[in-house]
Amino acid sequence: MQFMSVDLQNVKDCRRRLDKATVGYDQAREKFMSLKKGTRAEVVSELEEDLHNSKSAFERCRFNLVNALANIEAKKKYEFLESISAVMDAHMRYFKQGYELLSQMEPFIHQVLTYAQQSKEMANTEQDKLAKRIQEFRTQSELANLRSSSNVDASTSGDGIHVVGVNSYKNIEAIMQSTAKGQVQTIKQGYLLKLSSNLRGDWKRRFFILDSHGTLYYYRNKRSRQPQGPLSQQSTGASEGTGVFGRFRFAHRRTFSQGEDNLGCHTVDLRTSTIKIDAEQTDLRFCFRIISPVKTYTLQAENAAEQMDWVEKITGVIASLLNGPFPMQLSSGRSNMVSRSSADANGPDSLLLEDRAGAEVYNDVSRLLRGIPGNDSCAECGSPEPDWASLNLGILVCIECSGVHRNLGVHISKVRSLTLDVKVWEPTVLDLFRALGNAYCNSVWEELLLSQDERMDEENKDLLSIQKPSPKDTILRKEKYIQAKYVDKLLIGKEPTQPDIPPQTIRIWDAVKSNDIRGAYRLLVASNASPNIRCDEVCNDLYHTADTPTSRSRGFIERKQFDPANCQKIKDSGEPGSCMQGCSLLHLACHIGDPVTVELLLQFGADINIQDFHGRTPLHHCIFKRNDSLAKYLIRRGVRTSIKDGGGLTALERAMELGAITDEELFILLYGND
Repeated sequence: MQFMSVDLQNVKDCRRRLDKATVGYDQAREKFMSLKKGTRAEVVSELEEDLHNSKSAFERCRFNLVNALANIEAKKKYEFLESISAVMDAHMRYFKQGYELLSQMEPFIHQVLTYAQQSKEMANTEQDKLAKRIQEFRTQSELANLRSSSNVDASTSGDGIHVVGVNSYKNIEAIMQSTAKGQVQTIKQGYLLKLSSNLRGDWKRRFFILDSHGTLYYYRNKRSRQPQGPLSQQSTGASEGTGVFGRFRFAHRRTFSQGEDNLGCHTVDLRTSTIKIDAEQTDLRFCFRIISPVKTYTLQAENAAEQMDWVEKITGVIASLLNGPFPMQLSSGRSNMVSRSSADANGPDSLLLEDRAGAEVYNDVSRLLRGIPGNDSCAECGSPEPDWASLNLGILVCIECSGVHRNLGVHISKVRSLTLDVKVWEPTVLDLFRALGNAYCNSVWEELLLSQDERMDEENKDLLSIQKPSPKDTILRKEKYIQAKYVDKLLIGKEPTQPDIPPQTIRIWDAVKSNDIRGAYRLLVASNASPNIRCDEVCNDLYHTADTPTSRSRGFIERKQFDPANCQKIKDSGEPGSCMQGCSLLHLACHIGDPVTVELLLQFGADINIQDFHGRTPLHHCIFKRNDSLAKYLIRRGVRTSIKDGGGLTALERAMELGAITDEELFILLYGND
């Protein structure tokens, strides 16, 4: 660049100055040579001096040009070669470093190529299987259409009740008998139009599933349903739950704990139902009705073949439920956590509930929960065998008291059924209920409940009217008692503030730190403390002086201040969890790794996306503690995986910093939600 911009430009300037000096020198010489003999001496001397100065300037410019040209000629011999050599040397060093880096990655590259080849082969195999199943589906649909066109009129009796064929009944019975061995299969699934029970009476499209438990349930949309197979099975053989989408089904497990209300799931009890062809309005085509003592469902299929297939399979299931030799307790499959298929029994989308201490499968949630001390009767009125629960309160209640609890609002009591809301009862929730129980929870909420003798004391006039109801008491009395117990909190013992007793925030922090579930529950209930207590409120030895950043303020504060990589405390210890400043109770529970404590805090309203001083969420803490199971649990509970910490990295990027992610399910959950 200097050769072009400086040296060549200097030659051009020297040339211009020489041309100008030559013109001046020629003019001065001509003036001097044109003088006459009689010219005055002072004029001659002036022109002679001008000529001398012009000649000196000319000579100086001439030598400057010669010097510049000589410099150019000299630099032409080495300047270009030197530049080319420097460029080649830079390229050589660049490619040499790239070669060394790629040489180090060679084993990983071969590993990725091998994995890609295996994935390609698996994809081709699954594609072939899918094409084969699609062809079978089309063939069976055509056969079903042919059968329905010839048998549609002969398939109903005079009263409109459908008569199922003997062969079809035997096939359905065989499928339902396999359920007794632990194999739950989908007999039929697909979309039907359902007549609404509101005043408008409009038709709405719903996704129905009939399984080998004898359960018919439907969803508002197909995406919210529990995946059971890639295709609906039109033949008597059921969906086996494996296929092209099998590896991704666990992404839907995050919805299991949200309950039927969020999923839009509704169940039809077929044990007390019958089925009839056509709707009450006879002018509608392809309709049939499921009539039960509780409700009548009017449904419409897309064509006659679909109508007859649904009617035939539902009728066969009803007959199998009533006459089948296998145990009928499986008909309450809504409350049983069982495997969806033998192929996926150990897969990520199985619904097996495993005890922490072993591999025992609990097929009856109500039996398990009622075995907890105090849970054999309602926590409010004492009615036997309660079949409803309050998730955040940790108690079992009867159906009448559950209605009162539901009216309190979900911010006070989250009511769920033991038999209907099967997706709620994950292992962590069961462990939480086993840690609490009606007996202990009532010892917290009813600590000030007066005995019969104490009620006669006139000094306790405020509590004289509060008496625990009995099963035979009216709903109004039960409602009054539950309101006083949970809304007004009149029966909770308030601990006096004493100098020798640590503050309740410190005691809550210590309870979570020591995995004291009952202690944390009692303190959270009795103190009305926020479940989002931070370490800054209980610790005095804070390492950083700045306030914990929020998601809004982070754009205005220098990010380096909150980057975990710049924390001297983390650098000195080498542990990302050594700096707990700004951490909440949920951070602490994730740091310790106890999922039951995490569930307790979430039920009490802990912010699942709360960030500590370094911007790390509880998910970040699970990642650097390498607790993959707890990280997946938080993702299923709705944590935002896209939140970045003070260093600008998400939980996925932090996990990749620690090395290869061996848990494929965790990787897809982090990547799919990022």
